[in-house]
Amino acid sequence: MTPLKKYIWLVDTLMRSGEKGLTLEQIGSRWNADDEMHDEGAFAKRSFHRHRNEIKDLFGIEIESYGNGHEFRYRIADDGGNDYFRRWMMNSIAVNRIVTDSQDMAQYIALESYHDAPLSTLLQAMKELRMVSFTYNPFWKEEPVLYYNFKPHALKMFERRWYLIGCFGSRKEHLIYALDRISNCELQEDTYRRDPKFNLEKMFDGVFGIIVDEELSVESVWLKVDPYQAHYLRSLPLHCSQQEIGERDGCPVFSLRVRTTLDFVQRLLSLGGRVEVLKPENLRKKMREESRAMLSKYSVEEE
Repeated sequence: MTPLKKYIWLVDTLMRSGEKGLTLEQIGSRWNADDEMHDEGAFAKRSFHRHRNEIKDLFGIEIESYGNGHEFRYRIADDGGNDYFRRWMMNSIAVNRIVTDSQDMAQYIALESYHDAPLSTLLQAMKELRMVSFTYNPFWKEEPVLYYNFKPHALKMFERRWYLIGCFGSRKEHLIYALDRISNCELQEDTYRRDPKFNLEKMFDGVFGIIVDEELSVESVWLKVDPYQAHYLRSLPLHCSQQEIGERDGCPVFSLRVRTTLDFVQRLLSLGGRVEVLKPENLRKKMREESRAMLSKYSVEEE
């Protein structure tokens, strides 16, 4: 059994116990009662505390202890609902355990497919600060490219695709590679030091998706949205900066602070006539150009 499965078991077991949590004795009892876990050996307190630290380092999920001096219990620390990655990870762990425990449940759970083959290797590389080599199949080249000495600094998911972010050797420029185009990803013996200046949040400041274009400034974008479509934007915002700021012609108006990159324009186009860009003017112009290009594909004679 891989360490990852042990982490998943431990996090899920404590998640199910709720705010009250479990004592070490209760955790050990459940471990030993689980055939798969018990086959790995009896529960050990020292291993529990090691796993606890590794779970925090790898997933950012903290297992906290509390008690009155006579009895200590362990539970998943509350983050106040502010950590998106942590919540996503915990939900993924919960689904994994439910499907594993009850195979008949799998037919009632439909997930979007995505390519994540190199993900475990890259997570290990990031944890151990090891460089990786991989083959990349760019869309702009017919032949795949083999890369060495890549320092994986971060991973990002967008539109069902995982992306790897990092740099080569002594270079400072951070590059982005889609995992669905990576193959033969292997750990190297060479290690690297984490760049203290690298900040994933800052790198994607004002970025809608995955395209980082520093030549584009962050702009205030106003969108007039169809009242029905507005429900979807309220429940699942286009961007973390999104705010509902008023109403125009009976339609809600939302503001965002983003770079108007290609992926953002494509997202707006996917909403069709249910959204209108009010500002900035350069984005309105781009939407007009794209709309005319689409309209030219459908001649009136076809009607």
